[in-house]
Amino acid sequence: MEMLNVFLGLEQANRYALVDGEGRAVGFMAEEQSLAATLGRQLYRTHRPFRVHVLDAAGKPCLEIRRGFSLINSRITVSDAAGVVVGESQQEWHPWRRRYNLFTPDGSSSGTGSRSGFDQFARVDAPFLSWDFPLADAHGAALGGVFRGFAGIGTELLTDYGLYSLCLSRTALAQRADVGQPCGLPLAGREMDADERAVALAAAVSIDFDYFSRHSRLGGGIVDI
Repeated sequence: MEMLNVFLGLEQANRYALVDGEGRAVGFMAEEQSLAATLGRQLYRTHRPFRVHVLDAAGKPCLEIRRGFSLINSRITVSDAAGVVVGESQQEWHPWRRRYNLFTPDGSSSGTGSRSGFDQFARVDAPFLSWDFPLADAHGAALGGVFRGFAGIGTELLTDYGLYSLCLSRTALAQRADVGQPCGLPLAGREMDADERAVALAAAVSIDFDYFSRHSRLGGGIVDI
């Protein structure tokens, strides 16, 4: 089916397996499917709206990631299991750089307020064609990061599979640097809280969709947390 999608240029609903650093499954993410969503996926391409459900390893819903129709800059929100919005990630247009701004509701982060009702806690400002998306705080230090890995030439060319490392802590970033894959920024002096980590996960979905999906490139697959 994936080979057929590649040759016909079709866009499938995104599905992700969430695994830890040891390769153990810790959860799943799946885009909601319907006839309208299927038609919109082909017609609107990277402008289309979508909803992704995040489940834990036992299949229990824990987060919902939602994106509305976007003509230029995408905005993606993440809500907890009770439906309360815990934050959002907004794409920022630039002719060649890959930029996002990450927010949590007022009072829930240590960042600077930059939009009514929300505080900005991190920013992504990646170069042209970059596969590395470090999350920088107001001082330019890394809180975390989304890093796309190379899955192999055959997999990259012939499937919709994608491999991502989502670093949500200083320890994860330091381990990445230890194996010769630094994020390019100094480490921040604090850890992200639970809401900020949820927004980072939503940003990873948005990055995959905006730059690596079938209608922008390739996407889907596994997220290593």
